[in-house]
Amino acid sequence: MGVRSLTGAKVDVKISATVNNTLDDNTIASAAVSYNLSRALTSGVSRNQANRAWQWKSKTLAASSSLTIDLFDFVGLDAGAGDGNDPVGQPMSPIEEIVGILVVNESAATNTSILEIEPAPSNGWDPIGFHTVAEGGGLRPGGCLFKFQPAEAGFDVRDANVHRIVVSCNGTQDITYSIVVLGRHDDDESSSSSSSSSSSSPSSQSSSSSSSSSISTSSSSVTSSSRSSLSSSSSSISTSQSSSSQSPA
Repeated sequence: MGVRSLTGAKVDVKISATVNNTLDDNTIASAAVSYNLSRALTSGVSRNQANRAWQWKSKTLAASSSLTIDLFDFVGLDAGAGDGNDPVGQPMSPIEEIVGILVVNESAATNTSILEIEPAPSNGWDPIGFHTVAEGGGLRPGGCLFKFQPAEAGFDVRDANVHRIVVSCNGTQDITYSIVVLGRHDDDESSSSSSSSSSSSPSSQSSSSSSSSSISTSSSSVTSSSRSSLSSSSSSISTSQSSSSQSPA
């Protein structure tokens, strides 16, 4: 048996802005608004730990199509190292808790289609919530959805009935998008098969970087007269990059 582990796993989320008010005498009253969440995760199954990582990087979702993702075993999805496997060929199955999930619409700013994320109609993973055009929460280009639960319980995944999400393209233009998942399997902290550890997939060449999972989002400063708005827009993901084909729902 090989030894499964994650190293360098980290989550960084920062939002900041400076609120300005230019007065009649041209003096400016200003104040900073900011929050920085930075959490390093060790390899394991307890609080502030994870032992599963998966990335669906810069994939294309065809116009008016959808894709169902099974967060328990990722069956039917090959991210570059085999159906249902992580970036170095280890099986993702089973995941019992989601620690972090990031979904990003990477399409060009001129793209008019909207990326929707929601629980699947059958065995839906309810913690993801409904982010659709109808609900007003769909992701336009540059938008992202991020959920993080480092507590020991995490976001529960149950193969029997709570484990599937759907991503959909609402519009007439194809969408480019990425998904990153950090998870745990409570009963299998370190073991993995020796055959998967020695995967000859091209993506195994980047195993040193795929073991390090990092999710970060940032925002830019905003200046306005009397009113301000916050913008948190860019998301960068540091995990292994691998190419694959997607399976329809």
